[in-house]
Amino acid sequence: MDSGMETGANAASAAGGDAAEVGEDLVLTFGTEEQPVPWRRISLGPLSFLLSDQSIRRICWHGTELVRAISWPIRDENWATYPPTTLHDATARSDGRITGRIEQSVAGGRLGLVVEFSASAAGELLVTVTMTPAGGPFATNRAGLTVLHPILGLTGAPVTVTHSDGSTEATEFPKHIKPSQPMGDITGLSYSIGASKADIRFEGEVFEMEDQRNWSDASYKTYCVPLKEPFTYEIDAPISQIVRVSLSGKVAADTRSAATPAPQLETLDQVAPALGLALEEGWLGRAEVQETIGLCGASHLLLRVEATTSPGFLAQAAALSKALVAPIDTELLLDDDAAEGGLATIAARLAEAGIAPHRVIALRRSFLQSYQPTAQWPEGPRPDELIPAARQAFPQAQVGGGVLTNFTEFNRCRPNSALCDFIFHGNSATVHAADDLSVTETLEALPQIYASAQALSGGQPYRLGLVSIGMRTNPYGTSVSENVEQRRETMARPDPRHRALFGAAWAVGVLASTEGSAVEALCLAAPTGPFGLLPTQQPYAQPGFDEGERCVVPLFHVARAACEMAGNARVILRDLPEGVAAYGAVVDGCARLMVANLSQSTRNLPLPKTARASLLDRESAAAAMADPHWLDSTPEQRVKSLDLTPYSVAFVTMELEE
Repeated sequence: MDSGMETGANAASAAGGDAAEVGEDLVLTFGTEEQPVPWRRISLGPLSFLLSDQSIRRICWHGTELVRAISWPIRDENWATYPPTTLHDATARSDGRITGRIEQSVAGGRLGLVVEFSASAAGELLVTVTMTPAGGPFATNRAGLTVLHPILGLTGAPVTVTHSDGSTEATEFPKHIKPSQPMGDITGLSYSIGASKADIRFEGEVFEMEDQRNWSDASYKTYCVPLKEPFTYEIDAPISQIVRVSLSGKVAADTRSAATPAPQLETLDQVAPALGLALEEGWLGRAEVQETIGLCGASHLLLRVEATTSPGFLAQAAALSKALVAPIDTELLLDDDAAEGGLATIAARLAEAGIAPHRVIALRRSFLQSYQPTAQWPEGPRPDELIPAARQAFPQAQVGGGVLTNFTEFNRCRPNSALCDFIFHGNSATVHAADDLSVTETLEALPQIYASAQALSGGQPYRLGLVSIGMRTNPYGTSVSENVEQRRETMARPDPRHRALFGAAWAVGVLASTEGSAVEALCLAAPTGPFGLLPTQQPYAQPGFDEGERCVVPLFHVARAACEMAGNARVILRDLPEGVAAYGAVVDGCARLMVANLSQSTRNLPLPKTARASLLDRESAAAAMADPHWLDSTPEQRVKSLDLTPYSVAFVTMELEE
């Protein structure tokens, strides 16, 4: 192996990324037999980055990440990303320089890609992609080079933009999330993080930038072609695009990092948010399923109701609400041609089932789709205009404003806080990218989403709907993928990682991300179905669940612990190492914590004091998935530190100071 190039576990560990695994460990960790992205770490003096056949990631200069990624995705007509087939992948290295050539095809060979790159220890990185259609024009919503810029260190920071006429513009990366493109007509970008500077040049197409934090991507994205151009469009001849990156700057001696301090326990002036269960028809399961859900508990049930929802399902939901002593909140999805009248009809049907919603939010079906702020919006009542009718139909309920999809749609169709009693939206982590590294990076963006939403809230309570890896509905196309092959796939409803250790660790990260925010409630799962806590029969294969011996997913135990913490004073661990998240509250006079390792390397975490701990990891996962009572029955160990293997979760109980 060439000096300065690492592969497999070494490269992944350094990045908090992925390493190859086989067999049962792969299924327990990721819920699928598909291998993770095999990252290779490239080091060229002060320049380092991760390399795969799909992107160049974590581009650093003297250890400072200046470019999050350069990639070459091809989107279909529904904005899903085509999985590429790599035909050739070769790199060569000599004298502080590396070159590479990657040949790929997508959509059954209908489009060919040749990616060529070179990088040097002087901080120069050049990437060229050439796309050639085969057998006729190729239809796409977006194709070619995309550059991602990190949000940590750049949020609100200055940037100089060079335009196609050669002029320059001094502006800033937006602090609060922009609903529209913050920068356009881009041929160059220059910015700094600390003492390190990035200068990026774009050729071969007109580029613009969007604020990807809208979708919980932890990046600002510079891409082509501009959204003002019509899409879907066709590639009918070879196209080449080029990105040139130049990194510079020295690290001052006094900025060298000191030893990481040991984590410290701190009590916050904040309570742990309520944790609900998302419900829609088909997600409830049989009586024995509901008994297990009763053990988990829920602060509330978030019930989606539409014109076709059956009376039988509503009766079951009412029974579950009574059994859990959990109020019902409702998401009312209305047909466009009968929106206001549909509210009265649904109110009558809910009353007949014995359901008196505590909260309601109403949305016309057409507003499940996303529209650019300057685009033509659907005719008829907008979401705010349904609020008076919702109050009339449900006079005892609190009425919300917002959307049933992502913050993107919330930001583009902002609720009038003076009209509503709370604001509301959901989130999916796999809109633009579905690899493990990208999904864990979404946890960086969530606090900035919360801050931007709170700035628009007018002081109203802030509640989240379903926050998930997979996508419940597709606001950007006509359908959502059912992912029958159970891959890491963008815009897919079921994501296999939801039912594995990865999903449990990621959920701890979501809960931890609410620290200091105004979020008072959220949902991480449903009883069954693609977002279920219980793995019931599905129309797709579920590796690891075929034998019927596993009755809950690892996330079940995280959700159960979070329900017990809800409403209690919150505690946190300060000074955690990279890739580790912690969430906790004061329960029965003790600090109860969940500590998750969201990286692909083992993390050792010293604790502020001796504690009791149970570990949900590859060794214990099978037993935990077979027993809903696992948290009660598994032995606790007295520990002074935690050894957290990849995507493991420690359940920790610690005495508080007198």
